Amino acid sequence: MNLRQLRTLVAIAEQGSFTAAGNAVGLSHSAISLHVKALEQELGIALVDRARRPPRLTARGAALVEQARRMAALADEIRALGSDEVVAGSLGVGVVPTAMVHLLPPALARLKALHPKLAIRVRTGLSSELAQAVHMAEIDVAVVTRPEIAPDGLALHAIAREPLVVIAPPDTPGDTDTALIAAHPFIWFSRKTWAGQQIERLLHGRGLHPREAMEVDSLEAIEALVAHGLGVSVVPERPGAPLAPTLRRLPFGSPQAARHLALIERDSNPKARLAAALHAQLVEVAQAG
Repeated sequence: MNLRQLRTLVAIAEQGSFTAAGNAVGLSHSAISLHVKALEQELGIALVDRARRPPRLTARGAALVEQARRMAALADEIRALGSDEVVAGSLGVGVVPTAMVHLLPPALARLKALHPKLAIRVRTGLSSELAQAVHMAEIDVAVVTRPEIAPDGLALHAIAREPLVVIAPPDTPGDTDTALIAAHPFIWFSRKTWAGQQIERLLHGRGLHPREAMEVDSLEAIEALVAHGLGVSVVPERPGAPLAPTLRRLPFGSPQAARHLALIERDSNPKARLAAALHAQLVEVAQAG
C-alpha cells in the first residue's frame, strides 16, 4: 500500500469513473485499475463493484476513501513543513455563531487566496463545546469568547476586543446604562454561552438584577426584539457588524466592559503553523472592521 494508490482511490470517489480519475491524477485507465487491484489484493476485500457501469466504490471502498483523505492531508502538511511560503494540508475550525457571519468568512477567503492548497472544515457551536472539541482533537482550532482562565492544555490567542453596550429603542427614557437596565424588561443573550455568562457576572457584580423578559441565542434576534420595543439588552459591538443606527446605545460600565474573542488551540498543536496563518487573517479582518 502506498500513498499514490490511496490518492487514486480518492480520485475515483471524487471523479466518478476510472477514466476521469486518471485524467485528474495524470494516469492511464490501466494504471488506475492496477492501483485498485493492488489495494484489493493487499486488503483482501473488494473496493470497487465492477458489475456496475461505470464501476462504483463498495461500502468498504468508500470507508477507505475517508481514511485515505486524512493520510493524504497529513502528507501534504509534512511536505509543507519544508516550505517557508506555502501553507497546505487541512484545518478543522470551530466558531461561535456570533463570529460566523462577519468575522470568519472574510478571514477564510483571505487565507484561501494566499494558500489555495489549504483545505478547511468549519463547524459552529457554543464556546464551551468548541473548547472541548479542540481538547479532544475533534477540531484543530476554534474562535470563541475568551474565558477568564485558559482551560488546561489549551492556548489562547487574542483576536478582537468587542465593547459591551446597552441597547434600547430610540425613545427609551434613561440617562445611564444602570437606569435603562433597571427600568425596562431585559433580553438576555443566552446564558449557555460564555458571553452570556460574562454579561450576567458583570451585571450581578454591579448589583443589577434585571427584570427578565426573554432569553435568546442570537445577537441579530436581540437587536430586532429591542428595535420593536420589547426591552433592553447588553450586547457586544462586533467588528464588521454595526448595530442598527436607530437603536439607542450606552457604554456598559465605567470603564466600559468588553467581550474578547480568541483563537483557541491545543498546547503543542501539530497544526500550529496553520493555526497561526488563520489567526493572522482573523486579526486583520477584526481590525479592518
